[in-house]
Parts: sequence; C-alpha cells; structure tokens
Amino acid sequence: MNRPLLVITICFITGIVLNAAWGFVPGVLLLLALVCMVVVLAGCIFNRWDNRWFIILLFIVLGWFVAGLDSIQRPDGPERFAGHFVSVDGMVAREPDVRKNYTAYIVAAEAVWLGDKRVDAGGLVLVRIYGGGSSCNYGDYLRVKGFLYRPGEPGNFGAFNYRNYLARRGIYCLMNVDKPDSVQILGTGGNPLVRLALQGKQRLTGVASLTLNEGQAAVLAGMLFGNTGGIDQSVKDVFSQTGVAHVLSVSGLHVGFVLAGVLLLATALGLPRRVVPALALGVLVFYAVMTGMGPAVQRAGIMGLLVLMAVYLGRERDWPSTLALAALVILLFDPSALYEIGFQLSFTATWGILYLMPKISAFLVKGWGWPRWLALPLGVTIAAQLATLPLLIYYFNLVTPVAPLANLLLVPLVGLIMLLGFLGSACGIVFLPAAAIINAGTGVLIDFFTGLARLISLLPGGYSHVATPPWYAVAFWYAGLVGITELIGGRLVMPPNLPAPLCWLGTHNRRIRMASVGLAVFLLLVIFWPWGGVGGRLQVHFIDVGQGDSILVRFPGGRTMLVDAGGRMGDPEDSRGVGETIVVPYLHRLGMDKLDVLAVTHPHGDHAGGVPPVAEKLSVGALVLSGAPGYEALLKIVSPLNIPVYRVGAGHALHIDKDVEVTVLAPARELSAASEEELNDASLVLRLEYGQVSFLLTGDIEEEAQRDLLGSGARLQADVLKVPHHGSRFFEPEFFEAVAPGYAVIQVGKNNRFGHPAPETLEALNSTGAVIFRNDRDGAVLFTTDGWDIEVQTAR
Repeated sequence: MNRPLLVITICFITGIVLNAAWGFVPGVLLLLALVCMVVVLAGCIFNRWDNRWFIILLFIVLGWFVAGLDSIQRPDGPERFAGHFVSVDGMVAREPDVRKNYTAYIVAAEAVWLGDKRVDAGGLVLVRIYGGGSSCNYGDYLRVKGFLYRPGEPGNFGAFNYRNYLARRGIYCLMNVDKPDSVQILGTGGNPLVRLALQGKQRLTGVASLTLNEGQAAVLAGMLFGNTGGIDQSVKDVFSQTGVAHVLSVSGLHVGFVLAGVLLLATALGLPRRVVPALALGVLVFYAVMTGMGPAVQRAGIMGLLVLMAVYLGRERDWPSTLALAALVILLFDPSALYEIGFQLSFTATWGILYLMPKISAFLVKGWGWPRWLALPLGVTIAAQLATLPLLIYYFNLVTPVAPLANLLLVPLVGLIMLLGFLGSACGIVFLPAAAIINAGTGVLIDFFTGLARLISLLPGGYSHVATPPWYAVAFWYAGLVGITELIGGRLVMPPNLPAPLCWLGTHNRRIRMASVGLAVFLLLVIFWPWGGVGGRLQVHFIDVGQGDSILVRFPGGRTMLVDAGGRMGDPEDSRGVGETIVVPYLHRLGMDKLDVLAVTHPHGDHAGGVPPVAEKLSVGALVLSGAPGYEALLKIVSPLNIPVYRVGAGHALHIDKDVEVTVLAPARELSAASEEELNDASLVLRLEYGQVSFLLTGDIEEEAQRDLLGSGARLQADVLKVPHHGSRFFEPEFFEAVAPGYAVIQVGKNNRFGHPAPETLEALNSTGAVIFRNDRDGAVLFTTDGWDIEVQTAR
C-alpha cells in the first residue's frame, strides 16, 4: 500500500462523514470492526489473501465508531433545566473570552441548584456575564446564577448554525448572567500546566495593554495568541477584505515563527542536536495551550515536530504522510474537528503550499523570468489562495484578488511585530519602562501594518462577495486543481483505448496546455457561477431578524430592493448588530455587494436600526424614506456615504424593474411632528405587482392608517400580505378582508415581550383563508414567482 498513512486517514475521515450521514449503531459497528480485525490478523498469520481492502474497511468503521461516540450527548446534562433561572456549580474549563459587552466562560458544570435543591448535572455550559470585566480565570470553581437556555436553530437560509457549532464542542446550553455579583468563586483547581500557561499569557497581554494603545494591544494579542475579542470590527473587516485575516488567528505561520525562534535560540546557546526536538516540543505544547489548542496550531505543531525529527534523525521527509498523520491524530481525539472551518482552512492551505507552490514558483521563474526571491513567496500566497478559495466562498462568500499582494507586503511584518511584541511584553514583566521603549516601535509597526492593509483594501476590485456555491462545486474545484497540476507536470497518465475525442490529450504538449486552460476556465465558471439567481423570476425574502422587519426583493431583471433592515427597539448598538450579523451576511450569501434601493418604512429601531451597517458595507443606489419625521439620526450616520435620498408618499411609483410595478400606497400625508404611535401609521406601504401576482408590504401601520387605506380607493387585494406591525392587536378586520391574501407573513421574534402576534390577529387572518407564515416559527420565508405561480420556501 503506497503511503499507508494517507490511505488510513482518508478512510478514517470517510467514516466520520458516514456517521454524520447515517447515524451511529454501536453494536453493528463493533461487530464489523471485530470481523475486519480477525480477517486482517488471519491474513497476516496465514498469508493467504490480500488484506488491503479489509484494512480500508476497518479504518472506515473505526472513524465511524469514534465519531459516533464523540457525538453522544450525556442524558444528565444541565441542558435539562433550560428555560429556568438556576444556579450552576462548576469549574472554568477554558480561558475567559473577554468581549466589549460581556465576558464568556466555558464552565464544566457539576451540579445545578433549583432553589435549595442540588441536582447532579455534568456537562459544559457557556456562561455570559454582562456588566463587568473578567474577574475569573481558568481553574476557578464558580457558582453562577442566571437564565439557562438552549441555543436556537438558524432562522435564515444558509446561516451559521450556532447550535451545531457549540454541540461539536460538547456545549448544549448557555447561561446569561446580568450582574457580576451573581458569581461566587468557591475555589481553584484545574491543570497546573494550563493554569501556568494562561497566567503567563495574561501577564504578557497585560504589559502590552499598559504600553500600547487599546487598538494596538488588541491587534498584538490577536497576532501573538489569536485573541480577537478586543479588535475593532472595522479592523477585522479590513484584514478579511485583504486576505490576511489568518494573521489574527494562530496558524502555521505563527507556529513557524515560534519554531524558528526556538531553533535560533538553540543555535545561539550551542545546545546539542539531540536536545532540540525535546525543547521544541515543550515550547510548542506550551504555546499551543496559551493559544487555546486550535486545529491549526495542532496541525502546525505536529507537522513541525515530525519534520524536525526527520531532519535530526536523517529520515526521508514525505509531506503527504506528515499532513495525513497530523490530521489523523487530531481527528482521533476530536472527530468533530473535521467540520471546523479552522481545521479545513488550515489543512487545505498547507496542502496548497506543499503541492501547488513548487509548480507555481517554477512557472514564475521559468515562464516569466521572475527572480527566485520574489517567485517563492508569491508562489506560497497564490497556492494558499487557490487552495482555500472555494472554502472562503462557501463559508464567507468572499473573494480577495488583492490577497497575494497583501500577503507579500504584510506577512513579513508579522514576524517582526510578534518578535518585538513578545520581547517588549516579556521585558515589561521584569521592568515596565523597558517594555514602553520596545513597544513604542511595536506600536508604530502595528499602525503601519493596519494602515497599509486598509490602503490595499481600498484598491478597486480588491474584494467582492459571490453567492454560496453548492458542495459539489467545491469538490469540482479541488479535483480540477489536481487535474491541472498533474496535466502540466506530465504525471497524469492517460489510460489506453481512450475514446477518439480524448486520445489527442496525451499526444502533444500544446494540447495538454489547451486542456489545462479549458479546465481552469471551467473551474472558474463553476465556483463563480451565480448560484441561486432569480432566473427571470421575482423573489421576495422575508428575512428572520427577530423582533423586526427586513424584506429583500430581487427583481426579474437583476435589480434589488431592501425594505427595512431589522434592529431592536431602544438599543442603537444592538440594532446595528442585527444589520451587521444577520442582514449583511444574508445579502452576501446571495452574492450581493450592492442594493439598488434601500427603503426604510419608518424610523423605529426595529426597522431602521440595522440600516447603517447595510449602507456602509454595500453600495446603495438610493435611500427611500417616508415623509415622516424622526429620520434625522439615521441620515446623519449615512450622510458621509453620499447616497441619494428620496422622500415618497401615496401615489408615487418606484421605477426599479420594467416588469414589476412598485407603487407607494401610504402615507398619504406628511407629519411635521409625531409620537411613537403616530410613526407606525406613517409607515411606507408598498404594493408590488408582477404579472398576476401581487405583494403588499405594510410596515407597522395600525388601525387609523388601515382605515385610511380602505377609504383611499387603492387596490388592496394581494396574494401575499406582510402583516402590519408584527401581528399586533391594533388592526381593522375589514383591512384583512379587503386584502384577502393567499399567504400572510408575520415578521416577529420568538418569545418577544410584546405578545406578538396577538391571538385575535391570527384568528382574523385565519378567517380570510390565508396560509400564515411566521419568522419565529418558520424562519425566513422566500416567495418566488414567474408572475403566475408562487413557490414558497421556509428556512425551518
């Protein structure tokens, strides 16, 4: 068997995937594994048959079995008490994650208190403590009191599944603690080595925060240890848009710098060769613990040590086997790591660098005459980008053509920043003024780094968002990359007796080059194809933004309109978060970088709160508002973006698509001043007609505005009604009767404090015969129509 480690690892991964697809039946798998082992042993003893297929089957079964064991949920976990205020006793199992508004702790629970009753309950709980900084550390035994709940399922198509993300880490419930004084420290425990490593990290980052400004210290913590909680979102965006986000999450680059430092130190001290691998192992394990033992760190550490040992032992180095062994070791202990984005990006990037980089660099040197000192680093970054491109598109919808340039210019600075930052912080533990002197230079370098990254991100066409491709497009990409590389390298052997049209492939270099170019074009078409396009139809997406409204209209001609962008009442920062974390990613998953029209029905936070991040992160052609007052704060925020603003009212038409009529039915009058309740009745009401199908989007209009519409003579009947004001009890029954919808959509959040939708509203809608959809129950709702028929999809 050629490269057995590679084959075994592929088989083990296959078993993990089969467990996800078909479930876990331990008895059958154990019996099958036992049979395979007996056959393999018998084959070895008697040498009567070829064992290869039984070994392959054995490791598939082992992967399946290990993944199945890992996915079993404990029946006595604290999630049994979700939905209640309880107290939990347990130990802080990881380093605290300090964020701007809260600190998150992963607590290994031992018991739950229901009043005075103690119930044993083992399992991990993610505890978020609001209103104070981090006062607890790894190993502290706590008693925390708060509301225990299960994470919700994603409400939008293709959205990140936070519940599954936590479940892969063994976390099935969360707790919110509103006051820091609801936390008691009962004692200290944990692993002494882990505690020492995290205390050392805490002291280093503490020195950095004393000798650098807040932004610089946060970036340094990200580069040194992968802590990104304190980094401003705008800085994270710039790093993502330039393709250098990997410098903020500890990866092979950082481990390489650490390993290089160890080797330089060992050489400077004249240490014996036999001591170096043990020293490197100790430093890398200590560093991995400090950074949280992420998959990328584990992969880089294992590979680095194996290569180092091979060099010192004089053994042959085989990167496919080394990469496979690193993956096998990680997956043996944590099979769910296979589904982690960090695991996938780390291994694909490494594969690209080791497999593609030599060919790309050789091509740049021989084909273009580039000097080796430039061709090698450029080849590394191009190879890594090609290898990770489909995953970046699949998970983040992001394409960064400037990434090779950015990595070429910025990555060399990372090593220097890490070196100076570590030296400064280490010196500061002994003598703080020395850290201030060293970190003065470190701060300048960090500012230069972020400034250059920001400048590169502003280059025209530097980044764009594309629609999420299907999984098989990703598989095509990797198969195609291998095919092109093997074709050009002359290692793709054509089987005999090929069909006549394919025989010419193996007969001429020029034809091989033509085939490679054709395959490359095909791959680009597959990965950049506008998957999920409208196909000449009208799409209306009722996005799940919780307790708020956001409706995306994609017109048959390709133009787009967003009506409201969600948000939350009374909390401007939280409102922005809804736009930034829900609406913008939803649009990006559809491949959208621009909106032709952004309409805001009225200036309440649950409709307008998410507008600023949408306007900042997408190119908006026009901002459409009603004539109501209250938009001043919003206009002040978006005014630097120079978006044309239009005030509209009843009788106006929006000319967006030649085949779809968009008519403004309300408000009929302008208000110079209005109360909160009157602003609801001043909402924009839009009617969309495409062929024989119509939609009525009503904002938050209540009884008075509904009566005005009934008396206006406007055509109200519609196939799809966006139910006014989240289904509140303030409605006119005659209005629903006049609309007579076939479908009614209520944009409402789960367990909202307003009691929406009201029972009487649901009863009135039911009396019209409408099929009712609700975001809190059904998630996002998508209507697609060709002007005659209507298709409906829900995210849940």
